[in-house]
Amino acid sequence: MDKLKSIPHKNLFYFGSMVVIIFLILSYWQFDRYQTNKNLSYDENNQELINIDEINLTTSDTFIKLNGAFKLVDYYKLRSRVYNGISGYHIIAIYKDQNNTHLTVNHGWIPLENARFEIGNFTYGFDGFLLNYDIKSPIGQDDIISSEYIFRIDKNFIEKDQIIKLSDKYVHLTSNCGVGIECAPLNTGYSPPHMSYSIQWLFFAICLSIVILRKNKLI
Repeated sequence: MDKLKSIPHKNLFYFGSMVVIIFLILSYWQFDRYQTNKNLSYDENNQELINIDEINLTTSDTFIKLNGAFKLVDYYKLRSRVYNGISGYHIIAIYKDQNNTHLTVNHGWIPLENARFEIGNFTYGFDGFLLNYDIKSPIGQDDIISSEYIFRIDKNFIEKDQIIKLSDKYVHLTSNCGVGIECAPLNTGYSPPHMSYSIQWLFFAICLSIVILRKNKLI
């Protein structure tokens, strides 16, 4: 304890220690995302028939057929999606039913240069998986209100941008994805390098710890 009182760079020690803790939290968070993605599996053998008001009661990653007729409200292009090694976007559409209940649907992938794709109203519902919305990381880029492009499928952002209320999950289509749109397989699509990010944050934490200890002559 006496040694800590006499360290020459107290501000560096205390502030730097807080930053190290943040780096370690980010490292653990990315590792947890890696473990979660690694253990995911998507089974199309058993399909549940549900209505839009049953989405919140249905487990995520369930293969569903969503009953109803839906009218297209708007769509976004989700950035940085890779399919078969080619960069592109996912088309994220917002629909509403006859009761003005809103729904988010991931139609699938288009290449960067593709300006000719078609989506529209759906009379016979959707087939796909129910997925949880993305959560923005502490250092992720912010989505911009009224922009055509988004960085993640963020429920809070879409609700704010569209001035609507959404269900707790969205639909990732597996068929009838739209003209000029490739249905994006969940098991073989873009896989973020969470393990690499985890190692990177851990490396930053170790390096900063060494600098703090050496500057304060604790090692």
